[in-house]
Amino acid sequence: MQSDPKFIADRIRTLRIARNLKQAELDERTELPRTSISKIETGKREATASELVRIAHALGITLDMLIKGSDSFVYLDEMKVIEALREIAFADYSRILRTIEASVYFASKDAAPSRKAHLENLVGFLTQFAQEDRRPRSYFAEKKRVFKNESE
Repeated sequence: MQSDPKFIADRIRTLRIARNLKQAELDERTELPRTSISKIETGKREATASELVRIAHALGITLDMLIKGSDSFVYLDEMKVIEALREIAFADYSRILRTIEASVYFASKDAAPSRKAHLENLVGFLTQFAQEDRRPRSYFAEKKRVFKNESE
């Protein structure tokens, strides 16, 4: 786990900007005193553990995602979309993936060469996912699937 105050300050700033939040807005969401985020981001003071928890919550991520140092994280609201995808019928799931696949494919056409390879790789994965139903299931979706198979 990353504990370098400068790293954490930079991480908060990066994630705040990614969420299109101003420092004052994040202060308000975290219910921290005015200018707290500014002081943390500029290194004038370190965030306490409880402040880090509040900041992570306000940014819609887990504390681990905030301080671990990886840019591969999922916002909590994105996790809800993933959960919803687990619950729908495969035909609907496949149709949604094919729509996303087409959008990413066209986005890759105008992308910089370094980004283009990444986007084309995503298109390949989306194609594969749309062909097979290998997604993890929630408990309720799996029960529904089992009952449907038994009745056939």
